Amino acid sequence: MLHRRQFIVSRNAHALRPDWVTRDIGGLILSHGPDLPVRRVLGADKTVWHLLGLPVQTDPTRPDPVEALADSRAGAIADLCRSWTGRWLLLNNRAVHLDTGGTLGCFYGMVDGGLTLASSAGVMAELLGEEAAFRRPLAHEAGLDWYPLPGSGLKGVRRLLPTQVLDPARPMDDAGFLTFRRPFPPVPPGFSDSLAYERMEAILVTAIRNLHRALSKPEVSGPEGGSRPLMLQLTAGYDTRLLLAAARRAEVPFATFTFDHRDLTPGDRKLPPKLARLAGVEHHQIPCPPLDAQRARDYAAHTGGHTAAMDGEFYANGAWDGVPEGAVVLHGGVFEVARCFYWGQIPPGLAPDAEDTAARLFDAFRGKLYNPPSHCEALREWLAWVARTPDVLPGGAMDLRDRFYLEQRVAGWLSAIDQGVDLTGRQLFQVGNCADFLAIALALPVDVRRSSQHHAELIRRMAPDLLSEPINPPQPAVLRQLRKLPRRLNKLRTAIGHHLARTSA
Repeated sequence: MLHRRQFIVSRNAHALRPDWVTRDIGGLILSHGPDLPVRRVLGADKTVWHLLGLPVQTDPTRPDPVEALADSRAGAIADLCRSWTGRWLLLNNRAVHLDTGGTLGCFYGMVDGGLTLASSAGVMAELLGEEAAFRRPLAHEAGLDWYPLPGSGLKGVRRLLPTQVLDPARPMDDAGFLTFRRPFPPVPPGFSDSLAYERMEAILVTAIRNLHRALSKPEVSGPEGGSRPLMLQLTAGYDTRLLLAAARRAEVPFATFTFDHRDLTPGDRKLPPKLARLAGVEHHQIPCPPLDAQRARDYAAHTGGHTAAMDGEFYANGAWDGVPEGAVVLHGGVFEVARCFYWGQIPPGLAPDAEDTAARLFDAFRGKLYNPPSHCEALREWLAWVARTPDVLPGGAMDLRDRFYLEQRVAGWLSAIDQGVDLTGRQLFQVGNCADFLAIALALPVDVRRSSQHHAELIRRMAPDLLSEPINPPQPAVLRQLRKLPRRLNKLRTAIGHHLARTSA
């Protein structure tokens, strides 16, 4: 079942399994797994689009994505998509548009003499065969534990950034091959805090209601029919507490669960059942059996070695089998774009066009200790793109640390986790992966964003009783240090391996 829910675009059909579907998209062939939703839509200007994945409308005044696309013209796509959330990709034979955070990825390179696009490094590696050359494996939380974009970890293969639009009809060395798409719309002047919270609440609640509605549609529910179950992976943190509040306010059926793994904090073990009871929903504590070596190899092949996070272990140990088959799991990873996540780690005031910025970013993650030089080269290439395209936010450049989270952490690290979960037959749904939502959140004062006051206020508006339990309660120092010990040993092994690789080279 490798490469579930994946796609390939090329001059030729590439059916990786007998049940894969092939479609002509105008001189190119789209090949994809049967469990990847794909809808063909004819726009108002006769442009033929193919919409992949699971986009959901968050604006109650706008039609759903398929209807909106049918009324659209090609030049208005950026405005059309700004209110969509979820994990999706929009393409025809002249343009490829990613979702706001690039969570449904697009890798591209030359295969058999022709440009080929694919949704994962694992698929590209299978197409390239012996030509594929993976760089040294990643290690969880050791330096940059993803392949920085536009790098991919594969020789000759690049990865599309969420602010880029790719034209597959043009040669890769053509200046128009990649063009800029501004991801965030303007926030109206005089937009008060109360209006901001009202709008953000409406986006989250509308998204979850429309997601629930979409899960019963045939193109999403799959050939077996029936509505897919909606779940929430609950922790003691802000993001899942906010999603719990929004799902309860949306008044849709859902349940919660927590993987009972070795690194689970006391708060993450004790609080989710209490929070679920407060919300009036079921909670499931799912055990994590021992790892299965073959499943671990399958996961590495499916992801192309692109994730070193614990999510791979949850497949390898069968924990995902405890979540209902076909479930769509609410996830809050994209919220961190507006939470100033890297403001304490990355030095302030870095200029993308300065000669030393890539090295300083690399050093901020102790990259020389854990990562190969190719990571730094990819950062240098990304910074060149950032310098060319400063207008991500209307009226001013986005802080480099926030843009790093969007285009590196989300489009690289988080999207690899999303793609890895595809192998399980379940899928993650990033509720906050919406340009409208992030534009408003990024416009809030920095002190509000850094302290997560906007999350607390949104929870207070939707489900104030959920604040009766602490958020991320501190754990005793001894327990905290013991929990960190396996990670530190893993980092030490990674650093030694990196040193040996450098000296042998």
